[in-house]
Parts: sequence; C-alpha cells; structure tokens
Amino acid sequence: MSSQNVSVKKSEILLYSFGGFGSNLLFVFTTSFLMFFYTDVFKISPAAVGTVFLIVRLIDAFLDPFLGIMTDRTRSRWGTYRPWLLFGSPLLAMMTLLLFTAPDLSPSGKIAYAIAVYIGYSFVSSVVNIPYHALSASVSNDTTQRNWIVTAKNFMGNLGSLVVSASVLPLVALFGSGSKGWFFATLLFSISSIFSYWLCARGVKSHDNNEVNIQRISKSDNTHPSMKEQLKLISTNRPLTILLLATVVKMAALMSTTAIAIYYWQYNIGRPDLYSQLFIWGTVLAVPAYLITPYLAKKIGKKNLYNYSCAITIIPSAILLFTPPQYVASIFILSVFVKVLGPFTTVLPWMMLPDCVDYGRLKTGINGSATVHSMMIFINKVGAAIGGLLSGVLLGAVGYVAGQQQSPEVLNMINYVYFLVPIIGYGLGLIIMKFYPITNAYHSDLLKELDEKENQTKAVV
Repeated sequence: MSSQNVSVKKSEILLYSFGGFGSNLLFVFTTSFLMFFYTDVFKISPAAVGTVFLIVRLIDAFLDPFLGIMTDRTRSRWGTYRPWLLFGSPLLAMMTLLLFTAPDLSPSGKIAYAIAVYIGYSFVSSVVNIPYHALSASVSNDTTQRNWIVTAKNFMGNLGSLVVSASVLPLVALFGSGSKGWFFATLLFSISSIFSYWLCARGVKSHDNNEVNIQRISKSDNTHPSMKEQLKLISTNRPLTILLLATVVKMAALMSTTAIAIYYWQYNIGRPDLYSQLFIWGTVLAVPAYLITPYLAKKIGKKNLYNYSCAITIIPSAILLFTPPQYVASIFILSVFVKVLGPFTTVLPWMMLPDCVDYGRLKTGINGSATVHSMMIFINKVGAAIGGLLSGVLLGAVGYVAGQQQSPEVLNMINYVYFLVPIIGYGLGLIIMKFYPITNAYHSDLLKELDEKENQTKAVV
C-alpha cells in the first residue's frame, strides 16, 4: 500500500512540524534582521543591500526549479526528500553563520562578500527547504489530513518566528553587541535549526524511504520523466501559476514590511522594545487562528478564506497608515491585530499547493511535489528580494543614515513602506486569486479522476 494512503499519526505530524520551526528560525532571522545587520553593523548602504538581494534572487530564478526536479528524482536508502534534510541542514547552519559575520573589508569587498555568501546561503536554503515543503504533499493524499499537516508546520514556523523576534536583540546584547553579538546569536539559532530538521526527518521516516519510492514508481505512468517533461508540471499548471502570482505580490509586501519594521519602531515610534513585544503578543493571540484554519478551509473553501482574510487585513493597515506616531497604544494594538490575521494569508497558499501538485499529476502523470514546491520557495525568495530591494532603495532615496536622528522625509517613507505597501500587495493578491480555479468540490473531483487513472495504470502494469 502506498504511503499516501496510510493515515499519518499525530506524533509524525508533530515531528514533521519541527522542520517548520527550524526553517522559519533562519528564514525570519535573515528577512527581519539581515538588512539591518548590513546597514548598521556591516556598514553597507541601503541601496547596495537592496541590489545584493536582487542579484541573488535572479540567480535563484535559474536554480530553484532545477533543484526541485533533482529532488523529485532522488532515490536513496533514506528516501526521496529526507536525505536533503539530514545532510543539508548542517550546511545551511554554516552558511547562515557566515551571512551574519562582518569581516573587516573595503566597501567594495564588503559588497562582494555579501553577494558571495548570500548566494551560498540561498542555494543551501533551497536544497533543504524545497524537499521539506514537498513532504507535505507526499505523506498523505487526504485533503483534511494535509490541511492539518500544513497548519502544524506553519504553526511551528510561527513559533520559530516568535523565538527570533523576541530574543535576537537581547541575545545580541548578551553576547557583547556589535559583530560579535550577532555572530554568537546566529550560532545559537543555526545549531537549533539542525536539530529541528533532524526531528522532522525522523517523523516522516515511514512515509519517505526506499520501499515507498518503489511503490510510488509502480503507480506512475511515467517513471523516468525527462527534465523537459518535469518542467511541464510548472508550465501547464494554471492553478499553480495563479497561486504563485498572488503569493509573490503578497510576499513582496510582507517582506518590505518585515524589513522596515525594526526601523519603524526604532525611529518613528522611538520604542524598539515594542518590536519584540509585537511578535510575542501577535504569535500568542494567533494560536486560535491556526487551530480554526483547517476547519474554515474545509467549510468555506481555501480560496474564499484566503480572499476574506486579505480583505480584512487591509482595513487595520489603512487605519495605521494615517495614525500619528504619538498614538503608540493604538498603533501597537492594531499592529497586533494584523499579526493575528497573519496565519490565514500565510498558511493557505501552502494548503493550496498540494492541490496544485495533484493537478499537475493528473495532467502529466508525474509525481513532482518538490518541483512544484520549488516554485513556491522561489516565489517567496523573489517576494523577499523585491521587498528588500524596495525598502533599501526607498530608504536610500530619502537620505537614510544609520544610527542617527532621521529627517521627516525618511520617517514618512518608513511609514509608507510599513503600511501602504502591504495594502497594495494584499489588494493585488485579491484581484489575482479571483482567477484561481480549484475549489473544494473541484479538488474532490480531481482526486477521483486521478485515482481512476492511476488504478488503470497499475492494472496495465
């Protein structure tokens, strides 16, 4: 019997979700603090930092889809996806440590170092995270079970975000501030991520091993697809294309907000301590949102829930855009409310992605979970790069200078990036998702057709 038809144990879902903790531990750490580290510690200009982010993501555009294809074609004693977690996570930890290292170099040398190390980090991050996310579609075919799997990994990922946001600045201060403090804080997070990925690999061992590989191949009508055929999983997958477009605009908005957040609370509000408090309260109060997301997705549909949550998120962001900085309590409360809504717009695209995997499998006969998930990893990186570039360029354009009292023009720009950009991103996401075709009923019919097709293939074999 295929692993996909075997019920996934709660203990396995829990262990798998630890991968989300380790993944977000490093992802949020870099997206939230790398720009600040480069501008205020490594002393690179904001515009140069944005350029570094863009260069690396353009390189990723060519690498990530092929890494996904390579992952799907992996056959080993450890399975298809697990070996990448087991052996890639220590490399990811090492590259993250180098990312937050500030060697004494010339201005041009610093930029060259940042580009080289960021490329290495981004490559290894894809090597580990593409197979990690691909596992969510690989361990089960049951829609409800998949929703809980994705919710669990995103919930644990949110806990990783909480740990980062609440502890980074205190840890940096504890370890001596400056480049030394950042180095040892990064070392602690990097080691923690390794054990998180290893726990994940342990949890899915019964669903991803050599025996399961053989069973999957026996059910496929295309056991040795060429790279060109695997790329069809992307080029012919209309739901995937729409989902990726909606995700990239939302992610660009989210990452611009994430990159600028520490600047906003430090310079506009003058309360950098509230930056950590925001994530603590936002994460704790968001727990019910994670718990009810699978139920709501089943009841009203993933697409509808995504659209409703985007529309609701725009409202407090619009209010915050016009709220004067002296109203600290109101700004903090509304910002927490936006964080509480976060699980809906962040979890749902990952819930929809396994449906896109099924769609691609029906159209091409290829089980390419990693290939499809690689595109979401890539899109998240592109969105992060656009957000980082946008934040860096706009700050540089109005004359931001690290560590000084900022001009009114800089403060206004920080406010616009923090609140107006997400409004635009969520609005565009709403428009794009109107064309997404997979509803709950559509997916149910798709699975029936897919099951009939694979049974016919198995009968012929």
